[in-house]
Amino acid sequence: MLTHMRALVGRYGTYTTLRDTNIFCRAPAPQLHSSTAAPSATKVFRSLGAAQESINSTQLDGATKDDLLFFHHLWEITITVLEEITSCSSLPEEPFGWGIFGLSAGYIHPPSKDLIDQNKFDHHKYRLHAALKGLPSLDEKRKSEYEFTKKTSTAVLVKARREVHIMGRILLSRFRQDEWKRVRWYHAVAVAERWIEAFGLVPREEGKEGK
Repeated sequence: MLTHMRALVGRYGTYTTLRDTNIFCRAPAPQLHSSTAAPSATKVFRSLGAAQESINSTQLDGATKDDLLFFHHLWEITITVLEEITSCSSLPEEPFGWGIFGLSAGYIHPPSKDLIDQNKFDHHKYRLHAALKGLPSLDEKRKSEYEFTKKTSTAVLVKARREVHIMGRILLSRFRQDEWKRVRWYHAVAVAERWIEAFGLVPREEGKEGK
């Protein structure tokens, strides 16, 4: 489905909405490049953003509406994947933590004049990020750099892992509380795709398809 989604954006361009409406539509100008070329992350981000804005509005019947329903189906599958993965009791700290941080980066705060709740969310996000930076990376290049530049005691690593677990679970509970509706579709799809690859649920080559 990810491959097909990217193919739609590659073929029809960046999806958007008609001016001053939530009517989903394809790019007004035809694509100048080959439809087989992978679309940029920016085009995918904007297309999924337009779909997220439009999904609860009445749409005109036609092929573009079918595209929107496909994007929504991808979103529903994405949430199922995220729920199944995060329901596991023991996940590697680094990919779990960075995934949660990625989801928090795509979190849309509810409109409110009271910033206390938003500040609390941001505080948890920043604490998670700080703890993640204190962990040795699973990536071989980053891991070697970490080992070369930093000597960390076992106690400090244990504290960092505990912080990742606690802050990650707090933020995860917020996503679930909102029924994932405030997480941008692009961020959710990107994290789900990387988690599937990181936890060995699909072959590495398939996980990278279309990137």
